[in-house]
Amino acid sequence: MKNTLLKVENLTKAYTPGEIVWQKVNFELAKGDFLYILGGSGAGKSSLLRTLASFEQPNEGKVICHGINLQNSSRSDLSRLRKRISYIPQNLGLIPDLTLKDHVEISQMGLPPSEIVDEAQLQAYLQLMGLKDKWNKPIQVLSGGERQRVAIIRAISRKADLLIADEPTGAQDFEMTWKLMDLFVKLNMAGTAVLLATHDLEMVRRLRKRCAILKDGNFKVEDRS
Repeated sequence: MKNTLLKVENLTKAYTPGEIVWQKVNFELAKGDFLYILGGSGAGKSSLLRTLASFEQPNEGKVICHGINLQNSSRSDLSRLRKRISYIPQNLGLIPDLTLKDHVEISQMGLPPSEIVDEAQLQAYLQLMGLKDKWNKPIQVLSGGERQRVAIIRAISRKADLLIADEPTGAQDFEMTWKLMDLFVKLNMAGTAVLLATHDLEMVRRLRKRCAILKDGNFKVEDRS
């Protein structure tokens, strides 16, 4: 029996009374699972992923990640938990005058060597994403696609059992999109649970994994494997 990394129970979000963003969200992720969240623009994918990564609070329900209940945990527990999740937000959250190197080092700060990818692996990631010559460049001089890849490098530069990715290929061309998807699949095959939000139905069709549909506030898990 697989160990559950993430358990979501009856999760509901409403920004104003009667305006439901999503409701009664239920699912589990175990080590090595891969789940798409497929939904159109405005469906609530980003707010759901932010809630699962502990950056927003639901109105109802609970999220248990690594055995920690996000709804009644201390700040110190949440801080420790966030170090065990690789999170790629859609808004990227990069600091313009810091470099790619700075962002990676901040992401790895305070972690033991066993939880940080080794130098050879980091260099392989940089090569794959075409960022080797951007290592010491400030974020503000990079293109939109490069910035998105910086956010990805930042997230995967440390080892984690759970990767939460919000539209991680939205600013990429076709070739880079599939390089990144291949990378996510390889991380998944190595044991990382992947939760990936997208609006790209073609991606879901081509790379068939378990899929959840988020539409009109309702969340339904389908099996596309």
